Amino acid sequence: MDSESCLSLCTNAGDDRHMEGDSCHMLYLCPYAKILVMKPSRLEPGLLTIFRLFLIVQLVFMLLNLHVHSGRGYLGGDRWLGLVFVVGGMFTLLVYLSLPWLEKQLAGFYLPVALIYSTVYSLLAHYLFLTAHAEAGGSEERAWQLFLFLCVPLILVSWQYEFKWVIVYCVFTTLLDAILVRMTSTDFALFEQTYHRLNFIRFITFLIVGHLISRIMQQLRSERQALQGVNRKLENHLVTLEQLTVSRERNRVARELHDTLAHTLSGLAVQLEAVDSLWTSDRAQAHELLHHSLRATRDGLTETRNAIQSLRAAPLADLGLVRAIQDFAETTAIRTGFRLDFDLPKHLVGLSPEVEQCFYRIAQEAIENVARHARAKLVNVKLTGGASELCLQVTDDGVGFDAQAAEAGRHFGLQGMHERAQLIHATLEIISRAGEGTRLNLSWHENDREMIR
Repeated sequence: MDSESCLSLCTNAGDDRHMEGDSCHMLYLCPYAKILVMKPSRLEPGLLTIFRLFLIVQLVFMLLNLHVHSGRGYLGGDRWLGLVFVVGGMFTLLVYLSLPWLEKQLAGFYLPVALIYSTVYSLLAHYLFLTAHAEAGGSEERAWQLFLFLCVPLILVSWQYEFKWVIVYCVFTTLLDAILVRMTSTDFALFEQTYHRLNFIRFITFLIVGHLISRIMQQLRSERQALQGVNRKLENHLVTLEQLTVSRERNRVARELHDTLAHTLSGLAVQLEAVDSLWTSDRAQAHELLHHSLRATRDGLTETRNAIQSLRAAPLADLGLVRAIQDFAETTAIRTGFRLDFDLPKHLVGLSPEVEQCFYRIAQEAIENVARHARAKLVNVKLTGGASELCLQVTDDGVGFDAQAAEAGRHFGLQGMHERAQLIHATLEIISRAGEGTRLNLSWHENDREMIR
């Protein structure tokens, strides 16, 4: 494997780790070409903004310091040179931090270059143009001034990288400070112990501050990664929930169409067969049945349109649950010919739309099944209870059927009734035997209302 291929392999490996959210400035060793590749890292949000703000404040502080030192005669003929160095160096760094394309080009090296430049620039400006004489507390003044210049880069290093890079920064600034103070300070020999003591205090302070910030940022990154993991799980859950909702809605639409359009067409088919059989023998009765068929067709068409538009039963909105059940039963009885026995309350209030919808549709399905299959002479419809508890019973004296066999087979009407009952966590029981009629019991209690979705 050649060096170029190996470098590409190492870079890809680093990219994979970068996508996991690691924020440290790491080295990846390629075992084939032995090339060190610095891994790029994403900058923490707001870091560059804080960096630019600090540089502007530092520039103002340096200009004021230059003015004061020039007035005291510390700079001599180097006043304009100091001004050019301070302004030019700071302007260069601000331009560097304001070029997004440069950040993309340098990737993981972008911030380290800016931090190294800022540190070296601050130390050089301090010792060349901003240093007071050692007498009258000049050493302490130098120490505090350097502390301010170097503290914010320390915070940025701790913010962006691991603690080991904080140690590197502290060692680097301490050694560079020691070198520059020996080279530029004429009074170093007189105050050597003071310089070393202040340098040591700053080194320890920077380590403590950097360690605390690194620990805080490490905890924040861990929580951020955990939050991202939870968000991914939540997105997957939402996708699954959306698919489940679509599936349930399709089933609900299918039930709505079955309870409206299918009922209308099946009833119309029965009436038209009766009209066909009576057309030659009893035209008057055939004409009356045909009239009922036309009216049922119009009613079914209107109800189907309403169901398609709002997927809710129009009779419920117009009449209420009790009148809607009674009206549908009477219309079906006139069409089919069985007698009705009602046991219904005058009105019901306080029921949720889901409960009303379920009871009406199941009652509609049960009565329609009687008209189509039972050949019953008497049908009893009983509705008892109120807003907290409701029971529906539909009984007929028809031919009956094998309930277990019917439920085990492909009978969409029975399946739809059970599905509707499950939606409101109601109890549905269908009892029937061949030759003994059929009884349907549907019961619901208010304690189940909180479980409705």
